[in-house]
Amino acid sequence: MNRILQLIALLLMTLGISCVKDLRELDKGSMPLALTADKTAVILEQKNQQQDAIVLSWTPGSNQGTNAAISYTLKLDKKGNNFSSALIEPLGAGVRSKKFTVGELNTLATQFGLTAGTAAAFEAQIISTVADGLLPNDSTSVLEFSVTPYQPVSETLYLLGDATPNGWSADNATPLTPVPAQPGFFSWKGILSIGEFKLITTLGSFLPSYNKGANEASLVYRTADADPDEKFSITSSGLYDVVVSLLDGTISVTASSEPPYKQLWLLGDAVPTGWNIDNPTPMRVDSSNLFVFTYGGLLTAGEFKIPVATGNFGTDYYMPLVNQQPLTETGVQLVPGGNPDNKWKVTNAGPYKIRLDLQGMTMQIQPFTPYTEIWMVGDATPAGWNIDNPVALVPTPGNPYEFSFTGPMTAGEFKFPLDTGNWGCDYFMPVINGSEMGSTQMKFIKSGSPDNKWRIVQAGNYKITINQLYETIQIQKQ
Repeated sequence: MNRILQLIALLLMTLGISCVKDLRELDKGSMPLALTADKTAVILEQKNQQQDAIVLSWTPGSNQGTNAAISYTLKLDKKGNNFSSALIEPLGAGVRSKKFTVGELNTLATQFGLTAGTAAAFEAQIISTVADGLLPNDSTSVLEFSVTPYQPVSETLYLLGDATPNGWSADNATPLTPVPAQPGFFSWKGILSIGEFKLITTLGSFLPSYNKGANEASLVYRTADADPDEKFSITSSGLYDVVVSLLDGTISVTASSEPPYKQLWLLGDAVPTGWNIDNPTPMRVDSSNLFVFTYGGLLTAGEFKIPVATGNFGTDYYMPLVNQQPLTETGVQLVPGGNPDNKWKVTNAGPYKIRLDLQGMTMQIQPFTPYTEIWMVGDATPAGWNIDNPVALVPTPGNPYEFSFTGPMTAGEFKFPLDTGNWGCDYFMPVINGSEMGSTQMKFIKSGSPDNKWRIVQAGNYKITINQLYETIQIQKQ
């Protein structure tokens, strides 16, 4: 047993010595030290900042048979400095190359004071060091290559102009959001009004700016007051998506396909829930146009505004352009933080219809006079498509807004004209064409276009109840 243990100990000692010897023999090398590069001239572009700009490679050098490891140090400087302000980077043993990305090399060029857009010469050198000081350091010949750096585009960008939410205030310009991992890309979604705008890079400073170039899709960089000051134009108020690429010099301004909010509310002493920000009065989303929010109901004498969120009085609001703007005016604006605190004022209590269009940025507030007669027409009704003699709905006593029909319906379609003998009259119709028994919403449609209709799938006796103020419907099979 002792003999076996001795053999194991001897084997482990031999392996240990071999490992130490292998480490010491690492990088022993035998070739003269020489440095090369894969390029002699590099033109840097920021859009390629993650790509390789240049690769420096060198031979192992020699340790003169000492079995000592060789480590390497890179020196890099602008030509003419004689490495007096060089980047000195120890690379260790076993390293035979050094890569610089476009971004890294441009940063070095900036540190060395190179001018963007102008080629300048760099010098590089490798120093080799043999472990334990067994040999003096060796160095390659100085390698020269040229670099043309770029001026990095701004990491911040702002909308400025009377078309933008914060107007011409450079101190309060509207920020765009940088696109992650894409330098020079920015995006923004929001309301633009009729007017003009340009882009600035720094809050509080009108220069530098990005202005309209050769067309509405191109940018030009403006650095002096004497430079042309062309601006982008917005001819129709609404919700827009703005996408900017400073590297490509392009801008896209398109009407947004998605609304900025899925729910809005009414807040104020003129509305049923008063100033309760935790439970404001909800508006209804028009499911045929998600940019449109409506409210039909009773308002009392007082004020109101439209918060975009609940539970926080400091949220953003849709507000009139001026405080207590006349209800006949349609102007509306989104006010960050609700300051200034403009509100609409209702003087005469009563039933109202409110319609907010986030694309057109219009607000309609109209007193509502209920219809005293409403009819039903369609092949699902007993009168069929006879507009001269449609089925009259029955008003609910004591409720001027509610009408109903009870009777037989066949499979087919129907809608509610507000006049007889005229197909071009106004109607109450479903929000979505082809809505069936589960439908609970209807809407007033001027002149009956688009021609939406409800659909009865199964014949039978039905009770149909509508409320013209709230624009609701109930379809119940008896």
